[in-house]
Amino acid sequence: MDVPVTQTELTFKTHDGTELAATLTTPAAGEDFPAILLCQGLSGVRHLVLPRIAEVLAERGFASLRFDYGGCGDSGGPRGLIDPFARVIDGHYALATLLARDEVDSNRVGVYAHSYGGPVAMHLAAQDRRVRALVAVSSPGGGLDMLRAPRPEWAWMSLLHRVEADRAAVAAGSEPTVVELEEIFPFSPKFAAAYAKLKGAGTSAVARGSGLGISRFHLASVERMIAFDPESAARGLTRCPTLLVHGEEDDTAPMSTVEPIYRAIPGPKAWHTVPGADHNDLDTEPGLSSILTRVGDWFACHLPAADDQ
Repeated sequence: MDVPVTQTELTFKTHDGTELAATLTTPAAGEDFPAILLCQGLSGVRHLVLPRIAEVLAERGFASLRFDYGGCGDSGGPRGLIDPFARVIDGHYALATLLARDEVDSNRVGVYAHSYGGPVAMHLAAQDRRVRALVAVSSPGGGLDMLRAPRPEWAWMSLLHRVEADRAAVAAGSEPTVVELEEIFPFSPKFAAAYAKLKGAGTSAVARGSGLGISRFHLASVERMIAFDPESAARGLTRCPTLLVHGEEDDTAPMSTVEPIYRAIPGPKAWHTVPGADHNDLDTEPGLSSILTRVGDWFACHLPAADDQ
């Protein structure tokens, strides 16, 4: 189905004056659309994967807003620190921007997130009762599990010692240590091989290019990521129907690390698993389009038109 859509580039500010870049997508005709806030994965930029999601949602009659987190893409703010707590705050301001739009029915708003955007979206939805439905695709487990799972014990202990040494050095006046992303979150050989083939288009895991905030990050990001706890946020998803979508062969965000989070969600909830699919399969075609039908159905069910309620 080829449905015309309207794209509007805009900016908004956060509590400290940081200006974030965003794109609003709406069906070309109509008003008072149900709307979805789109939360990006680790890369933090709105122009990877999310444009296709926005397009498909518009075909289903949904407006959407996607945005670059602070320090990412076209947004302002310091570069190179992966801070999921700051991303939640950015998400709140993005949600406020979406709710204020004349095109949007503020009583029918949900959140969609991919990969590392999942824990961010769970915190956001748990904290703001105006979020009426949530979908998280390929969302990882808690920060500790996420970073520890791909490492042998000796490598994990070595990383923690490096983080402690960096903290002490910075406190004494040294510059923060900056490392390649894979030193913070190592990719499996399968993921790395798949990503090498897809790098021209990019995936939600890593943006194209190099440089601070793109492929190199502060080692101190590890501390923020460990402390981030989506399981506690999941317990707060009351009255927010939540759909998890996961590839059964995902070795980047293994399903075993997500099970405690799913159990903690009060419900209504569902967990759709895709046999044979890995992390890359669900943020590239044809896997992405294959799951978006179910995603659209979930939002259509839980963000119904006024005369359907």
